[in-house]
Amino acid sequence: MIIINEKPLSQIEKEREEVEAPMVTMGQELALLKISNMQKDGIIQTLGQELATVKLELIRLKEGE
Repeated sequence: MIIINEKPLSQIEKEREEVEAPMVTMGQELALLKISNMQKDGIIQTLGQELATVKLELIRLKEGE
């Protein structure tokens, strides 16, 4: 069986890279979004802890009146 390919190998490799490039970009964007969401989750958790601390402090102050 003889396979004749009219395109040079370098062109085939370039075309293959062009097809794969959007997938790499999408993967990178997804990773950045995940990191951003993790940072937001951390901020939300910290704010929740601070709010709980403030509420406890407020309760203690009200008991002292």
